Amino acid sequence: MGEIYSVLFDKIISGEYPAGTRLKQEDIAREFKISRTPIRVVLQQLDQDGLIHLSPNKGAKVLPFTADEIEEIFEIRKSLELLCLDISAPALSMHKLLGLKKELLENIEIEEVEKLADMDARFHSYIIDSSGKKRLISMLNQLFRLLQKFRSLGYLKKDTKEQAIMEHIEIIDALCMRDTANAKVLMKKHIENSKIIALSQLFQTR
Repeated sequence: MGEIYSVLFDKIISGEYPAGTRLKQEDIAREFKISRTPIRVVLQQLDQDGLIHLSPNKGAKVLPFTADEIEEIFEIRKSLELLCLDISAPALSMHKLLGLKKELLENIEIEEVEKLADMDARFHSYIIDSSGKKRLISMLNQLFRLLQKFRSLGYLKKDTKEQAIMEHIEIIDALCMRDTANAKVLMKKHIENSKIIALSQLFQTR
């Protein structure tokens, strides 16, 4: 059932199943070639996770992200990622950090959103994974999956793209100086700015 949950989760988060889509147990059971019973359990889990709404008479419907939910996810991410940064900062490789900085500076003018989003992901993943805390890493990875559709927004416009890159560079500089306190202040500001961009995009689509 875990595989089925992951497939449906990814389709919802990626937008393949947009908000309002009806998910029918019989169609999903047919797709995975299994009975409807395990599908029912998976849909109940997605309902508990707030991705769909199960109705006794109307089945399952994909839910949109609300502004409150996006804010909540970013605030949880901020708390957990700052904890990761506090743990991992002393062990971060200066060579690796300077390599990331060099790559960011070399690509500050490009307009390839996917490449920029990939660099963003690798920067944050390096800090998170370096904490070595499996549960913490798993929780943050789940949050990043929920925020997947918003991850590239900061790179769509020139001003926000350059701002995001410079924020990463400032954090790297603080980490190279082993100034964890300043790095945490800068990371907090960076995540809060990302939240503002995500919320702005949500309001523009309504």
